[in-house]
Amino acid sequence: MTRIACLHGHHSNIPLLDDAFSPRNVELVHFVDPGLLMQNGGTRPPTQEQAHEKLRSQLSWMQACLPDAIVITCTQYAASLTAEDEASMNIPVFTIDGPFFDEVTKCTGPQALLFSNPATVTPTMNRLWKHASARGLAPQIEIHLADGAFDFIMANKQQAYHDAIWDALQTLCDNHLSASLAVAQLSMVPVAHHFTRESGIPIIHPLQSLTERIVQTLQLSHK
Repeated sequence: MTRIACLHGHHSNIPLLDDAFSPRNVELVHFVDPGLLMQNGGTRPPTQEQAHEKLRSQLSWMQACLPDAIVITCTQYAASLTAEDEASMNIPVFTIDGPFFDEVTKCTGPQALLFSNPATVTPTMNRLWKHASARGLAPQIEIHLADGAFDFIMANKQQAYHDAIWDALQTLCDNHLSASLAVAQLSMVPVAHHFTRESGIPIIHPLQSLTERIVQTLQLSHK
């Protein structure tokens, strides 16, 4: 059976991956380290070099379980991954925002992209613009932040986090009627699903494109 090692910045991402891959013949092995996220809220956030070194240590540790692939669901860890890191691995490495970038940058018309973690905005957008430029694309993206929302999830206040993201999505719908909506982080996916069911408004999110890319690349069969 195919084994995938998953690196998360928060334990709440585990059931999202488990549910997404439950129909497939695959074993998920989860590694959770919120240290990088927690340090960003301190007075001395980690440097880019420190974050990269932490990621490299995690990847080395994860390889010890002999996975067939690695998935990074945390956008901050994903932002630290370099082309050299990927080239040094003998297995595929998927990031939460890799397939998502393909979907977002190909979208025509204005888009409103919502973040909950302020520390991920700059590194994620830098990678997104680079991805778009390499493909000759110029997406119309307006960035928005759900202020204070990420503090709730780090404090394990899931309902408060859900409410904060819901309110932010509702505000975007009210103020950007002609724009497509997207959420940038995996932690917002359950709220996006709920919001779409209630409102009928589709919201682009990273989980579906990530799942499809992994299933296709690893040729995962149904149970």
